[in-house]
Amino acid sequence: MKRKLAATLLGITLVATTMLTGCGKTNESGKVDDGKNTSNEEVTIKYATYSAGPDHIKDLEAMIDEFEKQNENINVEYEVIGFNDYFTKLQTQATSKTLPDVFEINYENFVTYANNGVLKDVTEIAKSDETFDESVLTKGAIDHFKYQDKLYGLTEKFSNVVMYYNKDLFDAAGLEYPKPDWTWKDELKAAQALTKDGVYGTYSPVQYNELYKTVAQNGGSLFDAEGKPTINSKENIEAVQWMIDKMNKYNVQPTPEQMSGKSPEDMFKNGEIAMLRTGSWMLGVFADAPFNWDIALEPANTDKVHHVFVDGIVASANTKHADAAWKFIKFMSVDPTATKLRVESGWDLPVVDNEEVRESFLNIEKPESREVIFEALETGIVPPTVLNYSRVQDKINEELSKAVIGQVTVEEGLNEAQAKVEKIVK
Repeated sequence: MKRKLAATLLGITLVATTMLTGCGKTNESGKVDDGKNTSNEEVTIKYATYSAGPDHIKDLEAMIDEFEKQNENINVEYEVIGFNDYFTKLQTQATSKTLPDVFEINYENFVTYANNGVLKDVTEIAKSDETFDESVLTKGAIDHFKYQDKLYGLTEKFSNVVMYYNKDLFDAAGLEYPKPDWTWKDELKAAQALTKDGVYGTYSPVQYNELYKTVAQNGGSLFDAEGKPTINSKENIEAVQWMIDKMNKYNVQPTPEQMSGKSPEDMFKNGEIAMLRTGSWMLGVFADAPFNWDIALEPANTDKVHHVFVDGIVASANTKHADAAWKFIKFMSVDPTATKLRVESGWDLPVVDNEEVRESFLNIEKPESREVIFEALETGIVPPTVLNYSRVQDKINEELSKAVIGQVTVEEGLNEAQAKVEKIVK
């Protein structure tokens, strides 16, 4: 392994073969060569990611090792930054024009970065690369990181959110396991029976990323079809009240104080939470949990809706190594070895449209109901995309936090969030 930049972990909270058989080469002008690195010039590109840490750093290093074997004159230095700090740091780097050559970006923040002109347009490089076939990508994936008909990167992976549940706790309480047609009321009834002896029945975070999906499960939305905020709608107020009532009214979900700084994922793995809404990226992490567990579709109220998160990989507009950056972007998205490592480690879902990949994912022993991950995609929604997405997210989270501690009512908080977001997106 070539020398890598030490991974920096800053407050990490986190936080499917007919494929390409090699990484083809394009030079800096976009001209395709024979797939071998014939240049004697050795280059180093810097890569930043939020999703590798803390559980997939070894997987990332294995991917980089394979990339460097295929591209002998390209070195990759990586940095892992906690999600809570990631976009703040990127914003600072974008302002100072010191962005890494290649970096991970999520679908919801992509539009803001593309609109600000800080991303490399790779449209022509991709078109000139005869080894790149976009048909290997899952339907529609090529479009996620296009802006104004220009390609700025490739979809790297998908993930979604499902309900993890402790089967042993359900068995001990004499309860049936969650069913696909469960509603919020069914969840509450089970959670009340499960909440005892230091165990909480359920958990879902009261934050923006949970909010936009939860309001949709109640027939609401944060923005209308024209992109205007609808944050304080009746449906949204009802949904947020449900989220908070699970903590403050029914106490089937721990409050922040009752969690004592522990993450909900750690509490689930310790047997302290019976039902947990969290991402598909936790499948591998929970594999060695000391109890029987499985996954199910999330309960809903009026509409069955699930998160779908889309992560991409893009290049800085100021990179001096556009060719090397494109090769790495392509590798991380569609290379067979990278895809295999991603599937085997449970590091989200690759974007190649391949039945063999799907079957290899489903054949992993735990959990038993892995097909639920694909079922959730059928009713999935992606986060809303608006300019200044991070600011919008922050303002809504501020008001949700106030409502959680009772500083404001849910209606007051959403009214204030509506006013703040209207100013940002006007």
